[in-house]
Amino acid sequence: MGSGRKKWRGRLGTPKTFVLYRTRDAWRCAVYFSSGIVDGHLSELGSDSEPGEAQTAAHTKAEELAGRSLTISWEAGDKPGWWTGTITTDAEESV
Repeated sequence: MGSGRKKWRGRLGTPKTFVLYRTRDAWRCAVYFSSGIVDGHLSELGSDSEPGEAQTAAHTKAEELAGRSLTISWEAGDKPGWWTGTITTDAEESV
């Protein structure tokens, strides 16, 4: 999986924002990078999972895609069950 991390990182650039939302069937998520978007669902969680659990799983997924540690500051969205995360990294980690 190491080469996959570099592939995502090189192709998509730096992660900027994360959107997390609950649907009837699952928690869905999207990571917005400087040059692309990766979206999907959190298969390890049911839609009845707590938002904190979904945020933790989403954070892990974002770090796997970025290939490095990230800090995510979460805010509740305009709709119930929606969250927006602002992703920050240290200057030395930015690509």
